[in-house]
Amino acid sequence: MPTLSRVFLYSDLTETFEPTSAPFIAAAGGRSARIAWLVPRPHGWARFLPLYRDPWLRLGAAEVVPIVPAGDPPALSGEAIEALARCSGIFVCGGDTRDYHRLYVRGPARDVIRARHAAGVPYAGLSAGALIASDPCTVWGDRLTTLGNACLLRGADDGCRAELETGEGLGLIGGCLVEPHLSERGGFPRLVAAMERIGAARGLGIDDAICAEIEDRSLVRIHGRGRAYLLEAAGSGRLGVRVFEPGAVFRLGEG
Repeated sequence: MPTLSRVFLYSDLTETFEPTSAPFIAAAGGRSARIAWLVPRPHGWARFLPLYRDPWLRLGAAEVVPIVPAGDPPALSGEAIEALARCSGIFVCGGDTRDYHRLYVRGPARDVIRARHAAGVPYAGLSAGALIASDPCTVWGDRLTTLGNACLLRGADDGCRAELETGEGLGLIGGCLVEPHLSERGGFPRLVAAMERIGAARGLGIDDAICAEIEDRSLVRIHGRGRAYLLEAAGSGRLGVRVFEPGAVFRLGEG
């Protein structure tokens, strides 16, 4: 029987995080779930752990295992890699996407994450963790400068005033870029610009209280509160946009 793959994309920690985590915990094994919780830096992570761990334990997970790098620049030890490989679910947190990209996409953890996911271990990512799930992915920046023109790609000022940067991602979602905080940070133009830059056929934008569950890289279920937006390239600079509310089920690529 083919192995079922699942990806859960979260935009932010809101009041919907616990209920929308239920399908992730169930996919990771329910009462036997052992969740790897991946962070990008050696310091400051402990105060955030209860925000994730406590809802998951209430949902019945057996254990939450922090995967924490050490050193400067931060790197994962062999023990951390081994702990990651023993977990039944993988969750990548939010923050500076460049840190996550360097550590989990360009570092040795990439192969472990991809191998575990291919073996049926569910992957979940919040904000930066959602961004790096695709391949290519958006890494940083909210400005686009071309010959004789410059534009701001997001409305909210989150300190990310730099040129748009895209790069290799984990490849757990094919041909579909992700843009979290779409409504809250006005990220529609950034998603469009990133799609144009890499020639992506699709882009998925999610609001802060939304979780998008993607099964076998195609079947999408929308959980939470707010909306999800699917952008599809239609040729000659045109884009189609479909809007989905919680409870919607659709397939990537269907018209």
